[in-house]
Amino acid sequence: MMSRDVENPRKAVVQVKGKKARELNALDFKQYVEEGYIVYLHAPKISNLDQLKNVVRIYDSTLLDFYEKNKPILPASITQWEDLFR
Repeated sequence: MMSRDVENPRKAVVQVKGKKARELNALDFKQYVEEGYIVYLHAPKISNLDQLKNVVRIYDSTLLDFYEKNKPILPASITQWEDLFR
């Protein structure tokens, strides 16, 4: 995915986990951050979020907004499920 910041376009990684998922460790995404990616994470628990820059937590309250704003650049493996929830 490419970030939508017109002034500074960069690659981005998105990881979204459901309510029953295990804790995500932000440090598992350190390589992406070091390569200049923005990392977006959504999970019930995320550890070490404060240890890395350019890692953004997506909260339950902002998940749908994030999806709607980024839908045109999200992979089909994510958007194909949209009709099931409408």
